[in-house]
Amino acid sequence: MNGAAGSGSERPADLELVRVAIKPEGAFGVILAEGLPSGLVSLERTYSTYGLNPQGPQYVKIPAGRYLCRRTLFHAGGYETYEVTGVIGHSRLLFHRGNVEGDTEGCILLGQRHGLVRGSIGVLDSALAFAQFLRLTAGRSSFEFEVRTV
Repeated sequence: MNGAAGSGSERPADLELVRVAIKPEGAFGVILAEGLPSGLVSLERTYSTYGLNPQGPQYVKIPAGRYLCRRTLFHAGGYETYEVTGVIGHSRLLFHRGNVEGDTEGCILLGQRHGLVRGSIGVLDSALAFAQFLRLTAGRSSFEFEVRTV
């Protein structure tokens, strides 16, 4: 399993991230579970393809595709989470708590809704959302994860 899009004949992923906006302020998405809204939203750091021009096209570390997520420890936070594996050129891309783009170096922040945090667009109620994420993945050592952009 890697970041390449599948043939469409495989079974649906356990969780799916659908990115709805990729802007200099971050990549904003919604999380689906079994194809339905889970009540979780996401935020990822974006990077400019034009170096110092933040208004140019943006990219994220996790390209669209299908991945295997494995249970691991988020050392900085001291709690269990999942790592998105198989992202070429990157490792330790985790799901974790946080509110604004500056809280991540490419990992996926989870919230219950998007909104303003200290004047910046971000995700709100991250701790509650992360607990909900752990309930969705309870008892699993791994799960299949699909990322797409609309």
